[in-house]
Amino acid sequence: MKDKTHFIKSVSKKLFKTDSSKRPKPTAKELKTRESEIGARIFGPLKPNERREFFNDNERSWFFHQELTDQTGKVHSVTLHYEVHPKGVLRISSQPHVKNEFISGQELENFLSATDVYYERVMNQVYNRDHITGKKLQ
Repeated sequence: MKDKTHFIKSVSKKLFKTDSSKRPKPTAKELKTRESEIGARIFGPLKPNERREFFNDNERSWFFHQELTDQTGKVHSVTLHYEVHPKGVLRISSQPHVKNEFISGQELENFLSATDVYYERVMNQVYNRDHITGKKLQ
């Protein structure tokens, strides 16, 4: 197995003029950007006039941000901050007319589903790890 790994690295180095073990590690900001890009796609394809982000900031904070540009070029945006508390998930909105409250019912189910999909895809696509075991993927 060790010889196989050595062989793969030397072929990679010759073919691509690089040694994959010496690539610079991505910064925290780059990782967060990649995570957010994956999160944005959880909610379906983006429209041409839309920008979307969905990411986990830390173990208790999730953010959803959406911008839509109307026909006049004006940008309309909303940011939802979801705080995970022992008694539930508190939604805090950037929109003044939206009440900040603990979510329930379908909204809570959708949030939990989105966080599960996010975690699975991010672990696989960004960190090359199995989302259940945390072990490195082949």
